[in-house]
Amino acid sequence: MRARTYGQHCAIAKALDVVGERWALLIVRELLDGPRRYTDLLGGLPGVSTDMLATRLRDLENAGLVSRRTLPPPAASKVYELTAEGRALAPAMTELARFGMRLLRAQDPSDTFRVHWLALPLQIRFRADRARGVALTVQFHTDDGALCAVIDDGILMTRPGAADHPDVVITADAATLAEIARDPATTAEAKTAGRLTVVGDPDKVAHVRRILSLDS
Repeated sequence: MRARTYGQHCAIAKALDVVGERWALLIVRELLDGPRRYTDLLGGLPGVSTDMLATRLRDLENAGLVSRRTLPPPAASKVYELTAEGRALAPAMTELARFGMRLLRAQDPSDTFRVHWLALPLQIRFRADRARGVALTVQFHTDDGALCAVIDDGILMTRPGAADHPDVVITADAATLAEIARDPATTAEAKTAGRLTVVGDPDKVAHVRRILSLDS
């Protein structure tokens, strides 16, 4: 069956012909940080059915945005990853996230959250020019778990899970973190209300606030 198309000779329409179907861009979001197993993708995409996920992965493979390979032993797992063409979507995903951050208001009770979804907003707020020569490890705690953010001489790397020896530990729920990302001026109120706790050496905390442009 021929894939659906807008039938328009327009760059945006052509892009949406490839990634405009439901779940397609969220699969790209999950793969931005590296290869994922099928079960990892299911866990990171609450609400998607197995049939829908399989269909969208096949569509993205056929479009040349996603490839599948088997990891070497002892893992020997099949993983999906973005191709070079798929990774070219990263700037567009960043701008979509930047726009979407303005829309994150109170969390709807039906809205799910995964802690690794913080990675892209953190990259958006990250100021590499303020992180030259700085080495810090920041751990974010939410109801969903922990995310480790490592700042190393102007580079920010994130991974799910706790850090062994974090310099700064930030604990809040998803809605509070979204609120602060959208408007850093709400940080003080969130701390006063007990919705946000920040633990660490005051100088290192100040560094983190500047580097993540939360000092306004």
